[in-house]
Amino acid sequence: MDIHFYSEEFKQLLHKYEELQDNNISEFLDSEELTDIAEYYCTIGKEDKALEAVNYANHLYPTATEPLVFKSRMALLIHNDVSQANEIAETIVDKSDSDYMYLKAEIMIADHQVSLADQYLQEQYEKLIDVDSKDEFIIDSAALFSNYEEIDYAEKWLNRAEDIDNDDYKEIKVRILKGRGKYKESETLLNKLIDKNPYSCNYWNQLAQIQFLNNDIQGAITSSEYSIAINPNDEDALLNKANGLFSLDNFKESLKYYQLYKQTCHNADISVIDVTIGHIYLILGYPIEAQDSYQQAIDESFNKDSTLIHVGISIFDNGYFKIAYNLFNLLLPKVGKDWTEGFAYLARCCYELNKTEEYKQYLQLAIERNPVECQDVLSDLYPQGMAIKDYPSINILNNNSIN
Repeated sequence: MDIHFYSEEFKQLLHKYEELQDNNISEFLDSEELTDIAEYYCTIGKEDKALEAVNYANHLYPTATEPLVFKSRMALLIHNDVSQANEIAETIVDKSDSDYMYLKAEIMIADHQVSLADQYLQEQYEKLIDVDSKDEFIIDSAALFSNYEEIDYAEKWLNRAEDIDNDDYKEIKVRILKGRGKYKESETLLNKLIDKNPYSCNYWNQLAQIQFLNNDIQGAITSSEYSIAINPNDEDALLNKANGLFSLDNFKESLKYYQLYKQTCHNADISVIDVTIGHIYLILGYPIEAQDSYQQAIDESFNKDSTLIHVGISIFDNGYFKIAYNLFNLLLPKVGKDWTEGFAYLARCCYELNKTEEYKQYLQLAIERNPVECQDVLSDLYPQGMAIKDYPSINILNNNSIN
């Protein structure tokens, strides 16, 4: 959660809003303050309260842009409803407001119309006259594309900026370098930002993620610890440290931080964390606790089939091939033709359980649906360098020399 929401200033604002809702005070909050409240409620998973706050803002200030932008983004990012997001966006009165323009572009990007969004922003940019406004528009457009990891477009816009010494420019450059896999360059630039603002959790968290990607696991843990020292409830920092500890096989400590993350995180779907917690419990020899965590993941998941597959993979990775086989075999024969996950794992379970005909069947499906997963899970059973498409030519269940 944004550290701003922990500040005394925001706490006073929230208290004032709650007093207002209880009719204990008569003063009004402005549209920006009410939108800030709505964002807070959305962050902690209280969507109804967020909608109530933003609707209240819209009622008091019907021509204000901020509440409608927020409401449109809720439809887009929480409900994945592009049509509704567009409908709300079009109710914004001031269509010359740059926030409206960024919102329209964001809707296009989320709707996989990235080139159209780029074209739209270019058209709006060409209408600007003021040089400062143009440079601000460039930075904001680059930031928008980088937020969606559209690195080529982000770089295209950022390269137009004239002021390359400001922090906004450098922050986007860090993301671009990261997206290009240039982790060392990204880390170097980010450290310069940290030197200027050593109390930014956001910077420390980004640094931890980059170090993790660059396989500097201990460095990632150290960076996350700096962030936790600044804000003990920072969700990203807790998760970064948990992931780092897990990667170093420090399972007991990683379990502690995954659980702390769960206590502070208000995201709508954290089933992947519960699967990971279940995985750790199995490693540590607590099967009942593992089962409880897996069940919690399935119960809370928005995509139960995908979560079931990940539970199966976790059980498989812990060597419980029969249980994993039963789970995969319950789900995978029923999925549609577009489903790609899990077939290689089911094939490997069949191999481990000496189910020859089923192995052949699911090997073929694994090759067709997800060759990358097939390579990861089954390549050690075949001669090194052998093409995946040739796997069916060898009957490995009757060829012990390959095992």
